[in-house]
Amino acid sequence: MKPIGGYFELEFREGEHYHKNAIRLSTARQCLEYILLARGYKKINVPYYTCSALLEPIKKLGIEYNFYPINETLEPIFDKTLDNDEALLYTNYFGLKQGTILSLSKQYKNLIVDNAQAFFAPPVKHTDTFYSARKFFGVPDGAYLYTDCPLNQKFPPYIPDSHARHLVGRLSQTPEMYYNDYQESEYAFSNMEIHSMSVLSEHVLKALDYQQIIQRRRDNYMLLSRQLNNRNKIKFDISSTDDVPMVYPFWSDQKNLRQHLISQKIFIPKYWQDVLEWTSTGQGIETELAERLYPIPIDQRYKEKEMNYIIDHILE
Repeated sequence: MKPIGGYFELEFREGEHYHKNAIRLSTARQCLEYILLARGYKKINVPYYTCSALLEPIKKLGIEYNFYPINETLEPIFDKTLDNDEALLYTNYFGLKQGTILSLSKQYKNLIVDNAQAFFAPPVKHTDTFYSARKFFGVPDGAYLYTDCPLNQKFPPYIPDSHARHLVGRLSQTPEMYYNDYQESEYAFSNMEIHSMSVLSEHVLKALDYQQIIQRRRDNYMLLSRQLNNRNKIKFDISSTDDVPMVYPFWSDQKNLRQHLISQKIFIPKYWQDVLEWTSTGQGIETELAERLYPIPIDQRYKEKEMNYIIDHILE
């Protein structure tokens, strides 16, 4: 019996997980480690244009890895026949490449889908797939994994402790004030052993109105695309209801755009700078994307007012 009475804990609406049938772990990179352990892969092919954190479990397990390039529409340039102990990792970029995922799943039985940027994309049957909650919601941790090859092992829950200060702090203060705390929380996941999802994230993620979040993201994306597509070097159609974007990817050669937007309190991340070290020539499409692709925020915190503010400053 749990203790009865006393002071109150945080309260949340009782709902259910969006990925209610998935294995719940702490981070996406831990999901990848789980897959590599369960499948016993000896080699893996990863795109140049990806997050360096995904290399952590690969290096930790001593697995051989090779990079492959993508083209201007973020499609893989890859025609190798995979060995039985070899996997192909592909990223569902910005939550806008579900069609490519479906096509690759028919070609490669050893496909691993990185849906860290595609929380709402449905998993493909019999295809190892993982998701990250932190890229979409205000939670200290949280990742979901679909696999037909579960490990017979239980993992301790992640305990956020002080690594949720930035989430609480930003409710009443500016994001700059708690940016160091945010960075510390991200660093805490480096080379961490596999954990199950924290109790705090479990409660938050079961309390969210996912249909409202989906609609807001799609509406914000469409508003930006109507105003900016004629200036954007990369365009995506989100007519399918499966397409729920993480950001609006704006590929532009405008000089000093990032600095200008940041000066107006529009914070634009920069994906993924390790690409500049991994590519041999420094002139591939990955270098262009790392330098000139601006992931514009479109998430559920914002409405038409904020989107128009962003548009005005880009056009300015």
